[in-house]
Amino acid sequence: MKKRRRRIILGLLILLICCFVGVSIAYTWKGFYPYHPPFSAAGLLSALQHEPANPDPYYRLGLFYQWDIGHFNLEKAIYYLKEAIKRNPLEPEYWLNLAKAFQKQDNYPLAEEALKMAIMVSPMSYRSRWIGGNLFLQKGDFNQAIPYFSFILKNYPSQSRPVYEVWARAGGDLHFILEKLIPDDPLSLSQFLSYLYETGDSELALKTWQKRSSLGYQPSLPETLQLVDFLIAQRRFPEGFQIFQNLLRQEGFPISAQNLITNGGFEEEKFLGKGFDWRLHEGAGFIISFDRSIFYAGQKSLSITFGGKENVHFHHVFQYVPLKPNRDYLLRAFLKTEGLTTQSGIKLEVAGINSSFHKQSQALRGSNDWQELTISFRTPPDLQGGLIRLRRDQTEKFDRFISGKVWVDSVSLVEEGRF
Repeated sequence: MKKRRRRIILGLLILLICCFVGVSIAYTWKGFYPYHPPFSAAGLLSALQHEPANPDPYYRLGLFYQWDIGHFNLEKAIYYLKEAIKRNPLEPEYWLNLAKAFQKQDNYPLAEEALKMAIMVSPMSYRSRWIGGNLFLQKGDFNQAIPYFSFILKNYPSQSRPVYEVWARAGGDLHFILEKLIPDDPLSLSQFLSYLYETGDSELALKTWQKRSSLGYQPSLPETLQLVDFLIAQRRFPEGFQIFQNLLRQEGFPISAQNLITNGGFEEEKFLGKGFDWRLHEGAGFIISFDRSIFYAGQKSLSITFGGKENVHFHHVFQYVPLKPNRDYLLRAFLKTEGLTTQSGIKLEVAGINSSFHKQSQALRGSNDWQELTISFRTPPDLQGGLIRLRRDQTEKFDRFISGKVWVDSVSLVEEGRF
């Protein structure tokens, strides 16, 4: 029993010694000291004498003379980095820092040679491409920087944003990025598109979208709706509306060549809150719903029920529309009301985006059977799109808490004189 225990202890001891020796050899080959005091030139020079085969002190001396302000000496930095490479030529960090030292000397041919060696010993290295791309950007050689950054975009898509940002800071044209830098594959183009959404570059976003489509990429429904909502936010109403209508056709939704209102009868619910369909927002003092028992046409209508406990400023049902400047339009909708209280009733309104332009219909109060409300209007020359909505203004009257119900159906908007 005792002999067996001794053999186990001896075996564990041998195993620990082997692990220690193996790790020490690995550290020496990689050029790394697991235990060391703060580095100094004297300490590192002393380490050279004790372990002349270890590349680490040479490498750290190279960094010391390259970066320490008080001891800055590029010639010494290059010398010691080369000595580290002699002892371990397969460590890419040695080559990369040698490239940086040559760059500081404005010796770009040798810097490029060192970069090539770093890539040769570590072909998939992110840092080698990043440092190489930045080296040529700082030189002002955009064409030479392209393959380095293109490699990152293709193989490290999560690092795409830093590439776009450093390129923009260096004065690179983002259109040049699309044409020359970004690989012609859907994933890379999708990454760039996400970046353009964040920066608000709608023109380049449309070009990127078109280029991706030319590669045969079929965007998902959420992707297309994201683009449409982005174009609406950027006031690119004509392009957004065209893309949205194409999407509706693909989904089998009926499209009217005359009516600029989407889903004017509230029959479809798939795209509510998205694109150019209706936006229905919740609020205090009312409930928005669909009514399948009361409608003007089709199979249902939109209803708003006011609870009688709030002086509601209602503007929570609206739709963006691609209004053009200097055009004549006719907006129509059918409304029905029941027991609608207060002197401030419900009305139809059209308003410009980022514009003081707005027109409104008469307001309905009390109880009314289906009644057509219309607004005939001409848009101003600076209009960039608009919205139509149902509206009820707050009032300071004594009976300001509105109650009752409103139904809306068959909303249409046509450009007069076009058809």
